[in-house]
Amino acid sequence: MNAETPQAQIPNVVLEHERAIDLYMIAVGAMAIIALVAIVGAIVLAFVGKAIPGEVWTVVGIAVGALSVMIGGERK
Repeated sequence: MNAETPQAQIPNVVLEHERAIDLYMIAVGAMAIIALVAIVGAIVLAFVGKAIPGEVWTVVGIAVGALSVMIGGERK
């Protein structure tokens, strides 16, 4: 078995710079937080009986899409 941990599809450009991985993780975390905040906000709005605006689902879709691209890597 290989002793190295797989790189989880992180682009080579990110791996070349020493501090770039920190920025990459911050960006991934920010996208996850944005998606979670939007979903929790929609749940709170539904709980208090308010209509959920369509923009909430747009923000969730964009954040989850960006997160999947950042984690999944490039298509070849």
